[in-house]
Amino acid sequence: MSKIIKFDLRELKQLANDKNSCLVVKKITQNLALQPWCLGNIKESITNLLDYKVGKFDKELNGVLVSYKNPCILQNVGTIRNDNADIHFQVQADYFIFQPYIGAKLTGLVNKKCSTHLSVLVHRVFNVVIPQPTEEPGDKWIGSSVKEGQEVTFRIAALDLYGALPYIRGELDERSLKLENYEIDDDIEVSQPLSVPYVIFDKTKPSVK
Repeated sequence: MSKIIKFDLRELKQLANDKNSCLVVKKITQNLALQPWCLGNIKESITNLLDYKVGKFDKELNGVLVSYKNPCILQNVGTIRNDNADIHFQVQADYFIFQPYIGAKLTGLVNKKCSTHLSVLVHRVFNVVIPQPTEEPGDKWIGSSVKEGQEVTFRIAALDLYGALPYIRGELDERSLKLENYEIDDDIEVSQPLSVPYVIFDKTKPSVK
């Protein structure tokens, strides 16, 4: 991600408390290495390093770092290992980590609709593609009734978190969509038939004098 999406703490906690969000919060201590030229302002350098990690898969965290809060440097003096130029610091923070898995159900907003697929945005950050099944014609696919800006539920069918951008492919949860459409239909008011008086027209031709 070239741009960092900012989350406030309240929003992050709501996501972390939602068991269907695939987002967890963990207090973790990590070893972070700084270049010698970064020692002029260690706190700022640590912040820049953590910002660089946001939106990328972290093997140690076993997921994609969405945000972090309360970073704390646990030592006043860094360490050098194996005659390497990097200076290592122990840093503790609350990490909010996105850990999706195949089969998980997520909810997102449709931000683009095409004839062949839907593009869904999850947690304002992650883009998910939901393609039309090849065995279903366009007019039969339930995704054809979905509108941009609509919230949909889907199941993760495939994912690759190791690339520059996380790749997630989903399948629509047809049951939730049908239920939602049914509720919308129930909310539609049935118009009462208009009461139009019946007028009898005289079909006889006027007499010609």
